[in-house]
Amino acid sequence: MLSTGCSGKAGSLNNQVEGTAKLDGVPLANVVVQFVPDVEGLVQAPQSTGTTDASGHFTLTCENKRPGAIVGKHNVVVLVGRGDDGRTNDMDASPKAATDNSKAPKVPDFYTMVAKTPLQVEVTADKHTGYDLELSARARPRVAK
Repeated sequence: MLSTGCSGKAGSLNNQVEGTAKLDGVPLANVVVQFVPDVEGLVQAPQSTGTTDASGHFTLTCENKRPGAIVGKHNVVVLVGRGDDGRTNDMDASPKAATDNSKAPKVPDFYTMVAKTPLQVEVTADKHTGYDLELSARARPRVAK
């Protein structure tokens, strides 16, 4: 059984996980990137999240606010419209911001769903940078096993 944070019972922790997110070669700014562990047989595993900057760079933080992510395979989701100013809930946005999608990247919906995202990453104990995500508007959703 895993604890809800990134600590001893949750497995090994890589305390520095960084990368970039791009859509068809263009950096994705102000999006939330979530690494969701793909661990069979476990009900709950700790996720790690980061928000991209203007160049698409992100640094992950685990659920308990510790830097990094647990070591192992992860499904990666990208959430658009949630990272612009640190808000994590679209309901917090002003009405004007909620209706102005002209600056929001057009990321295909399946990248926002753990079960369908084609993005999968293996976090290792000794690799801290280079967890680069290459999204494509032409990609296809992952088919469940």
